[in-house]
Amino acid sequence: MLSHTSAYHLERLEKLIDLRFEKTFGDLDDDSLRNLIAFASRVQDADIQRELLLFYLNCPPSIQSSLRHSDIVSEDHVLRRAPDAWS
Repeated sequence: MLSHTSAYHLERLEKLIDLRFEKTFGDLDDDSLRNLIAFASRVQDADIQRELLLFYLNCPPSIQSSLRHSDIVSEDHVLRRAPDAWS
């Protein structure tokens, strides 16, 4: 169901989370994939956010729609800049 590119970014995302937070998600069945994406969406790390975005952009439209309309990723789960970065 995933394209080669989206699978590649998913693997990179999983490796980054493991390296930085020593957190693993198992065999990446549906539940562990949801947990991985939910965790990645809450982490305030630019590299992880970038891989999550690249994964999302390379997913089939059906998966993108599912992610948009679920509670896995919400508008609150975005990388924010420090207030002084806006100047």
